[in-house]
Amino acid sequence: MADKEDGIIRIHVYELRVGMCVSRLEAPIEDNPFLLDRIVIESHADIQAIQAICDYVYIDVKWQKSVSGAIPTRNSDARQQLKFARAFNQTANTFQRTGNLIKTVMDDIRFGNQFSVSAVKEAVSDCVDKVLENPDTMLLLTQLKDQDQYTAQHSMNVCVLSILLGRELQLSVEELNNVGFCGLMHDVGKMKVPLEILNKPGSLDDFEMSIMRKHTVYGRNVLMSARNVYPGAVDVAHDHHENFLGTGYPRSLNKTALSMFTKLVAVVDTYDAITSDRVYQRGKPHLVALGILVKGMNSHYEANFVTQFINCVGFYPQGNVVELSTGEVGIIVEQNKVDRLKPKILLVQDENKSPIDGKILDLAVNTLDENGKRYAVKQVVRAQDYGIDLKKFYDDGKFTQEYSVVI
Repeated sequence: MADKEDGIIRIHVYELRVGMCVSRLEAPIEDNPFLLDRIVIESHADIQAIQAICDYVYIDVKWQKSVSGAIPTRNSDARQQLKFARAFNQTANTFQRTGNLIKTVMDDIRFGNQFSVSAVKEAVSDCVDKVLENPDTMLLLTQLKDQDQYTAQHSMNVCVLSILLGRELQLSVEELNNVGFCGLMHDVGKMKVPLEILNKPGSLDDFEMSIMRKHTVYGRNVLMSARNVYPGAVDVAHDHHENFLGTGYPRSLNKTALSMFTKLVAVVDTYDAITSDRVYQRGKPHLVALGILVKGMNSHYEANFVTQFINCVGFYPQGNVVELSTGEVGIIVEQNKVDRLKPKILLVQDENKSPIDGKILDLAVNTLDENGKRYAVKQVVRAQDYGIDLKKFYDDGKFTQEYSVVI
């Protein structure tokens, strides 16, 4: 394998994007349908053809840089942006449809009706497809949170994050479907908890907490009574609040008694719960949540799953808000896959926290500020604390743009 200094890097085929230049496939010669030395990815069909014959490829970063430095024609640039926006919107539609479905499922469970297992499986399958096609967009959508829809949105987020982590662990498509089903249905037992306890805007007393903790038993019962449910989802619903030390609930199980998918879902469930606003607590920033997971490695969470989850989501996921060393505030619009500490940032506030027209800062390019000091991310912050409405930036299409211009 050539090193990064030579401009050749090895990536998984699910990280391929239109416009990349593939210099070599990790595939037998007889299975290779591409006869040229270099493959310029021109369509999603090219990506699918490569995905069908190998798991890893080598891409020529220097070639990409030279091409990206060229000035495209206005029409080709517009077509490329349109394709990107269309793919983004298709992914967002899948996310929204599945989110609406889980709300319907939860209503059915609350009112004692049978829910459609086949519809849930089909929705999860769509999510798996979109995660494999466009993981960054699916990750972004989990970052746009709505406190008023916490329970349903949390289930949706845990589904997507479980699939993303499963992809990082190189699970098969069938396994991704199963773990996605587990994630989507892990909290269905909460629909059997009285609303005055589920939505209480304050701390629960001991009696109320004992009722809340029964949601794991309720969830197990709901899933066991449904037909054609993936059996592993029963274990996840019942055991996702257990931990390695045997101090969790409802049965005080230890590490050896927990299934792989229970351990996996526990990691992403904790992450999303910590970073979400709820009626009784404010969500914490992304890096704080990762720190809590790291601190709980081997005592509460599978260490490898925590490590791979951090690899999966990165230090600065798209949609997170950061304050820079200069005092300026911006929104992460693109991760840097080569150097995860140097994302692209859409600046939206100056050093005095006054709104400004969005300018792009690429930390991989713009290393020094106006005073000659090195740019750095000071901290990841809560958008609400800075009066930033991420949903508005999303609706305005700020996350569907290709940001190539830097200040």
